[in-house]
Amino acid sequence: MEPETAAPAERRGFAARLLSRASIGPVILIIASLLMGIVHVPGHKGVSPVDEYVYIDYFAKVSSQLVVHRGEETGITARQELGCRGLRLLQPSPDARCELKNAKNDSLFPFDGASSAYIYTPLYFGITRILAQPLIWAGVGLVDAGRFVGAIWLAAAALFLYLALRRLKVHPVAATGIGLLMIGSLPAYWSNTYISTDATALFAGGLMLYLAARVDEGRGRLWFILGAAFVTLLKVQNLAAVAAAILFLVLRAAVLAYRTRGSRAGWVGRTFADRRVITSIIALAAAFAGQLVWLAISSAIAIGPAPDMGVKVRPLGLTQIILQSGLFLDGATKGVGDITTFLRGPGLISNYAVSFIAVAGAIGLLMASRWGTRRNALAVATFVAAVVSAPLLSAVTYVTLGTYVDPPPARYGISMVPFFLACAALLLAKRPWPRWIMGGVGAFVFIASLFMPQG
Repeated sequence: MEPETAAPAERRGFAARLLSRASIGPVILIIASLLMGIVHVPGHKGVSPVDEYVYIDYFAKVSSQLVVHRGEETGITARQELGCRGLRLLQPSPDARCELKNAKNDSLFPFDGASSAYIYTPLYFGITRILAQPLIWAGVGLVDAGRFVGAIWLAAAALFLYLALRRLKVHPVAATGIGLLMIGSLPAYWSNTYISTDATALFAGGLMLYLAARVDEGRGRLWFILGAAFVTLLKVQNLAAVAAAILFLVLRAAVLAYRTRGSRAGWVGRTFADRRVITSIIALAAAFAGQLVWLAISSAIAIGPAPDMGVKVRPLGLTQIILQSGLFLDGATKGVGDITTFLRGPGLISNYAVSFIAVAGAIGLLMASRWGTRRNALAVATFVAAVVSAPLLSAVTYVTLGTYVDPPPARYGISMVPFFLACAALLLAKRPWPRWIMGGVGAFVFIASLFMPQG
């Protein structure tokens, strides 16, 4: 009998054993992420319509002045980049603003030349500038150097997602396929091949998922707290990923407390006494404290009023909250613009594949997983966070800034994408063929994404 039982193990296949080795999946994902930048950045001639103009301004200034102040005008560098490159999708052709004399004319630029990027901490721009500096010294242009660093943010996102999935007992083949799916997604294309604070969103989601998995195992509580504060300081919209991670940990603690309850009151008390819940409360406080400190600093160093963006919003009420609920569930995986016209077939492949798998994963795992399991806790946390994150972010910005985006762009939920895809990975059966299908789909979507038109 021994030869018969040993033979199937030998016949599992060289490829399966190869991808099961610890280093293969991460190496594939890192190479794929870097390829996204290498392929697309040189072809991006225009400025991204998703605020890249003011991001270029911040990126250009961060090495000399660290922050962009409220009331500050955009610099000549960003203005000439906009004029000479054109604005992709909206004003793709270079115009007269490319000339220095016109670049000095405030009235020719959005918000009469004022910057709207003052709301961001210098964290993303400073890190990106440090990583881009060797490329600049090597002769790469300032903007392209900053865009190339987006691939490093993407590689870090894919690496943390892979590590999180492995902690959640996902097979290496499926984990690699899910990572490739994220790398080939429209959010990665639009956010990580341009200079954009959104380049941190997939990283934030992957990092918080990984740290939450570690805390659930009784490890890394301090790192979770620091991670929550860090990703929120990178961009406040990354709070969506923090919320999903916290909900996951609270649910895990609540289930354990319920199963070992002596009474209803004891169950609630045991839940809040759980180290996972204590860690979550401190992490949420740290995230909000970081933002409050930054708002205080930003107000103290302001040199003028905030730019008038010409957008009047209604007071945030119950109607707006209801309308915004669930906005991220089916919108976070979308890109920018008309993909049928501008990104053609490859864009459609990426859009439909990633969107379907993400939504099906979140809802499917919610319905298929058994109550009380770790899989169920992740599904519930992901679904609830996807529903409440948009109104939560609106409420935070309304309270702190007195205004909010109505409705918030679905891209504000990009940090939820790793959670959606993790749910899809956990939904897979334990039999071999589904994991290989996921690996193949991820590879196909990634390859297709390399052929999306630049602009």
